[in-house]
Amino acid sequence: MKNTKRRIEPLSFFNHTGISRHLEKMASKGWMIEKIVNTGWVYRRIEPKNIHFAVSYFPKASEFDPEPSEEQKMFHDFCAHTGWQLACTSAQLQIFYNERENPTPIETDPELELQAIHASAKKSFIPSYIVLFAIGLLNGALWVSNLLGDPIDLLSNPSNLFTGLAWLLLGLLCIVELVSYFRWRSKAKIAAEHGEFLKVPDTSKFQKAVLIITIGGAVFWAINYIIYGDSLRRWITILMCIYMPALFVIVNATKEFLKRRKASRGVNRTVTMLTSFVVAFAMMGAITFGTLYASNHGFFADKNEETYEYRGMTWVIHQDELPLVVEDLMDVEFDGYIKERRGNVSVLMGQLVMRQHPRYDAENRKDYPGLEYTVTIINVPALYEMCKNQTIDKKDETDNTDIPEGFKRVYLEQDPTPWNANEVYQLAYQDTGTLNSYLLCYDDRIIEIRFDWEPTVEQMAIVAEKLNGN
Repeated sequence: MKNTKRRIEPLSFFNHTGISRHLEKMASKGWMIEKIVNTGWVYRRIEPKNIHFAVSYFPKASEFDPEPSEEQKMFHDFCAHTGWQLACTSAQLQIFYNERENPTPIETDPELELQAIHASAKKSFIPSYIVLFAIGLLNGALWVSNLLGDPIDLLSNPSNLFTGLAWLLLGLLCIVELVSYFRWRSKAKIAAEHGEFLKVPDTSKFQKAVLIITIGGAVFWAINYIIYGDSLRRWITILMCIYMPALFVIVNATKEFLKRRKASRGVNRTVTMLTSFVVAFAMMGAITFGTLYASNHGFFADKNEETYEYRGMTWVIHQDELPLVVEDLMDVEFDGYIKERRGNVSVLMGQLVMRQHPRYDAENRKDYPGLEYTVTIINVPALYEMCKNQTIDKKDETDNTDIPEGFKRVYLEQDPTPWNANEVYQLAYQDTGTLNSYLLCYDDRIIEIRFDWEPTVEQMAIVAEKLNGN
């Protein structure tokens, strides 16, 4: 039977009444709070009993203090004389317990209590959440900018979706916490003038929801890359999953080591911050350099794939499974084809880029036709028009004023019947005519396809059957 447990408690810094209630419930279940660290709240097993808890705030304390100051010790001694024993501290947060049936409260003046809470919040809670909100807002703006620039690439990538979700949740969490605090403080000041304590708002349910959604998103993202990604992406995902916890542990261990060595608050803060920067830079550099080195030396290559040399470079003989190949459209006897498939798939949409072409060292390679197509599958109908417009605008130069009229590349609408499609567009240059490149619009997918020849009506029907199931 374990005698200790560690939990992540979604309780606001200023919610002293909520923290007290929670710790009383834990004690009634046989768990006493022992310490609060960056990795969670640590409890030790006790006999289940009804214990009163009180949370007080000591603004002059810091998480970098090697030990309590003399003034802080005097405060602890004063509380002990009234029956309140120190359970643990966490920077300005001071937690006491009392086993008496009806103990005298530590805080008896609501105005003084409110002053202590706000002075403590200004040192840690408020600046931390403002910085986090600024970071979330900046990264959220970059995410939206990428969404406007290339929505298909962003929305089809599980990693991009997860980061967007994470920044959104971070911003919401900061807003809810800061707004809740300042609204409560404003009302609490009025109540304190009448000698009353105002109940603190409880945001724990919201924080739990944020935590659950974030963990779920992270798990979904990791599973997508570890299971379905290629070797390079799997390793990058695994390394990043190791990087963040390792950085957190190293920085926290540095701070705790300096506290045990009785380093001053200023020294501890400076060294810890410097360690955070240096270690983060070194670890990310090692991951980047190691990944590039391993990639250049074939570590991520599929061991079953063959390679060949051409013009001083090593090329992989990809033989990926493709839904449509040249052999489906015409009689071709050639065993030197390269078949590549890449792309991303998310819950919103997927984009797969597929290409079949002769290997570069093949004799008479120009005699063998190639095929290239991109399939964008839209799972959310509301996103269809946006994806179609982006796909058209990517190649259509109608609105490009830098190119003279008559020399632009444009999409010309064609009869969709041979393709069994809703809409079909063919790419063309205004001065030289049409290309064998088409844009096919179906109910839930958009297909860009380029041939090395002019397709026949029969071949158009095969494309529809293979790529859309029609």
